[in-house]
Amino acid sequence: LNDTNPRSLIVRLCDVLSSLRIHGVVFEDDTRSEAVAQILDFISAQTSLSPTVPKPHCHPLPLQEKGSTFLQLGSSTEQQLQVIFEVLEEYDWTAFAVVTTLFPGYEDFVDYVEVLTDSSFIGWEHRGVLTLNLTDDPEGTRLRRQLREVSAQIRLLYCSREEAEAIFRAARDAGLAGPGYIWFVVGTNLGGSDQLPE
Repeated sequence: LNDTNPRSLIVRLCDVLSSLRIHGVVFEDDTRSEAVAQILDFISAQTSLSPTVPKPHCHPLPLQEKGSTFLQLGSSTEQQLQVIFEVLEEYDWTAFAVVTTLFPGYEDFVDYVEVLTDSSFIGWEHRGVLTLNLTDDPEGTRLRRQLREVSAQIRLLYCSREEAEAIFRAARDAGLAGPGYIWFVVGTNLGGSDQLPE
């Protein structure tokens, strides 16, 4: 379901939901967007399912029945990067660096950043890629040193949620998370918790 066309995504979603023996859909949404309501209404009409939208801070997912299937929809890494580059262009922030871990997909992330910058008429100043290996550094000494070596104040980070927590802790300790530094965190698995990395 990694199609960027909303129409084909919704049609495919309806096909999948119709083919399974499902009694209902729990949809967790904190955007309160009218577009989401329209999508849920369309899905309900096409599949005869009634989407349930829980109240804020109500998390029904841990109470799932054995054998239940959950479908998570989110924007792709490419879509996230396109939006980030639009923001960078809007504010004329052309100098940036890429910071990744060895999290699966990091090479595709780096490649897509290259595609976006190489195919643009904007004079992007790509200041390099730092690929972090967070193993064998329990105190974070090497991590802080590596983060200090990045010359750009704008950083595009690709990693897992757990790695982001360690990276931001090290960045804060190194003085790289305060005023003057902008971090964009990209990934498809960063949500799902009430608490964000500090």
